[in-house]
Amino acid sequence: MAPQDANAYLVHLRERAKQVKNLLSRSRSNQVHATSIKSASKEAVAFYFKESRLSFAGSGLDNESLASLDKWFQELLTHTQKASLKTGYARTLKSIEQELNGVEVALLSASPSAQTSPTRLLDGREERIASTLGGLVASAGLSYEQGCIDLRDGTRRSYRGAATELREALREALDHLAPDVQVTSQASFKLEDGQKKPTMKQKVRFILASRGKNKTQTSPAENSTSLVEDRVGALARSVYDRSSLSTHVGTTKQEVQQVKAYVDVVLTELLEIA
Repeated sequence: MAPQDANAYLVHLRERAKQVKNLLSRSRSNQVHATSIKSASKEAVAFYFKESRLSFAGSGLDNESLASLDKWFQELLTHTQKASLKTGYARTLKSIEQELNGVEVALLSASPSAQTSPTRLLDGREERIASTLGGLVASAGLSYEQGCIDLRDGTRRSYRGAATELREALREALDHLAPDVQVTSQASFKLEDGQKKPTMKQKVRFILASRGKNKTQTSPAENSTSLVEDRVGALARSVYDRSSLSTHVGTTKQEVQQVKAYVDVVLTELLEIA
């Protein structure tokens, strides 16, 4: 993505943050209940994670460079989920303004090779998943990105690590969106046989059901999650069953690509990515 595009996103992002700040300044309450403030805040957060962050990354800024900005936009979203104090909003918005100033400087000094490289490590959909996921749990976003990159590396002698990265990305996302205590506190919840805590499949069902999805609507994501767990476990065992290294490497790559397809289905649903 061209640098000027990133700078345009930066301008629009500042405008959205300023809009929230202006609405906040007109509020006379110590606690923020106004729908207008919460809606504008949510729109700013969505614009950052779904659009602006991708343009910044495409212009050479890495996850470490954007970590603080990720944190403050996450905090802004948290404010909208409860009756936060007006002063809390103000502090968060001030921090966002400061981080955006840093992004502006970083964009000027970003590596030209990162801006103009013709080779894309992730495709558009993968970038949206990695960026949105990284906004929720930074390590999950990195794991997903690493799994995608590893699958594109034709020189690898093993792809089992890629499968593990993809599964961990999904697991961390589920743990963040559906903590064990929330899942087990449901009146109808029952542990599956041999399990001491909720399975990933049960967490997917919990998340989607909380959004008003019925069983038919949640089944595709639940089934894909079960397949991820089953396939990754099978991959770990399969190394002992294949005598030919070349056959093992080629077959394993195909199997991990299938695991990734299932992971993509679930993350796209959970993160509500178009």
